[in-house]
Amino acid sequence: MKEIRPLEPEDLEELGRFLVEGFRAAPDADFASPEVLRWKYLADPGLGEPLSYLARDEAGRIVGHLGLCRTEFDGRALEAISPGGRVGTIHIIDWLGSASHRAIGMSLMRRAHQGVPTQFGLGVSPSALVVGERAGYELRARVPAFARTLRAGYWLRSGDDPRWRRSIRLARDLATRWIRPPARPGSGVAIEARPVDRFGEEIVPIVRSAREHAVLTARTVDRLNGFLMFPRQDVTGWHLFDASGRLRGWAILNVIPADGGRTRIGKVVDCLLDQTELDVWHAAFLALTRELSNRGADLALAYGSTPWTAEALRRSGFVSRYAVKFHIRDRQNLIPHGLEFHLTPIEGDYGYT
Repeated sequence: MKEIRPLEPEDLEELGRFLVEGFRAAPDADFASPEVLRWKYLADPGLGEPLSYLARDEAGRIVGHLGLCRTEFDGRALEAISPGGRVGTIHIIDWLGSASHRAIGMSLMRRAHQGVPTQFGLGVSPSALVVGERAGYELRARVPAFARTLRAGYWLRSGDDPRWRRSIRLARDLATRWIRPPARPGSGVAIEARPVDRFGEEIVPIVRSAREHAVLTARTVDRLNGFLMFPRQDVTGWHLFDASGRLRGWAILNVIPADGGRTRIGKVVDCLLDQTELDVWHAAFLALTRELSNRGADLALAYGSTPWTAEALRRSGFVSRYAVKFHIRDRQNLIPHGLEFHLTPIEGDYGYT
C-alpha cells in the first residue's frame, strides 16, 4: 500500500467503479454515482474533518475506501458524563478493501477512529461486523425494522423468488390486513403532514424536548436540509401539525426504486416528535404512510427503536420484518448501558439505499 489520504474531487469516478465492483452492485447504483459520492463526502468542505479516506497501492490504484458520517450522541441522559449531554461519534459507511489487500480495512478503521471518543454501527454487513467486534464494537440493541404493504401487487413484482412463493407472501399480507387492520388513534388525535422545502429554527424546541426521553444523534437544521439535497430519488421534508395547528414534529421521506424498477420502497427516513405520547406517534405514522402511498410507494419501511415508536408502528398496520443490530465502540465508557436510543434510517446511509 502506498498511502491513505482524504477523498478529492478527481477521485469520484474511480471510487464509484471501485465500490460497484467490490459490492457487486448494478453499474448505475445510486449510492456509488459520482454525484451521490460528492454529496456524501465533499458537499461541506467547511466541516473541518474528512468524510472519506482512500487507500492506493504503489501503482496508484484504489485498494480501499472508508466513508464517515460524523455526528454526536445527544441526550439528557448524557449530561452527567459530558457537558451539554453531547458525545462525539461516527458511523462508517462504504467500507471496502480489495481482495489483494485484506489488511487495509483495519488500517482505514484505525485512521477513522482517531480523535473521536465513540463510534457506532447500525446494520453493518457480516464481514464488517467480524472486524468491528475485534476492534471493540459492542452490541447494544437490535432495532426492529417495520414494513407495511401499501399496494397488494408489490409481492408479485418484488424479488427474484418463484412466483408461487411470492403469491404466498401476497396471501399472507392480505390475511394480515384483514385480521389486524390499522387502528385509529385514541382520543381523537390527528396529525397533518405538510410538505416543506427547508427546515429552520422551528425544529430546535422539538429536539430539545425529544432529547429528554431518548438519546439522539445530532438533529440540526444543516443536517436535515443536507438530506433534502440528496441528488437522486424522491426525498421530501414534512412538518407534522396536530388539530390545534401546533407543530409537533417533522419527518423526512424517501421513495426508492427497487427490483429493477418494478417496485418502489417508501422509507420514513427520519421522524421526531416533541413527546413520547403514543397516540400522537400513531397518528404521525398514519399520516406519513398516506404520503408515501400518494407518492407511489408499494411498501413502507420504518424503524421502531424505542417502545413508543415500535408500538405506534404496530398500531399503524406495520409488521416487524427483521432487526438491525446497533453496536457502539466506547473505550472511555461514556455511554451508559440501558439507555433508550432514537435511531432511524437517517443514520449511516440507510435513507437512500
